[in-house]
Amino acid sequence: MDTLEKLAEKNKVQEKHRHSDNFLTTVMILVLLPLFFGIAIDVGLIESSVNFNLWLYGLGVLCFGLPLAAMGDLMPSARWLKLLGLVTAQGWFVYFWAFQMQSWLAFIPLAPVYIWMKTQMPRIKQQAKRELK
Repeated sequence: MDTLEKLAEKNKVQEKHRHSDNFLTTVMILVLLPLFFGIAIDVGLIESSVNFNLWLYGLGVLCFGLPLAAMGDLMPSARWLKLLGLVTAQGWFVYFWAFQMQSWLAFIPLAPVYIWMKTQMPRIKQQAKRELK
């Protein structure tokens, strides 16, 4: 009977890891979603300015999305709140980076997220210590 309990515990842990991997895959797709808008603009499916450069846009997507996702991953918030924030920030980025061509305005969401993360740093460190134990 002890063997069955150990196996059940291992299955629970494996399911938890699988669920976490699926969530991280969803986040990475959301991080790269603005790149699909860039490809659609480059191909001509979506109208935008004639000065559109897909390589510069792709670099901007990575410079915006990856730090945003990393900071969001550290925050001690509910997953649905993190996803909602990521989708909102990515929508902001796509609108101002691709359609308005205002790069300085597109990167503004990084500042409040960074400030919020810095204010939450004691809770983040406390949570990390608990996870290590």
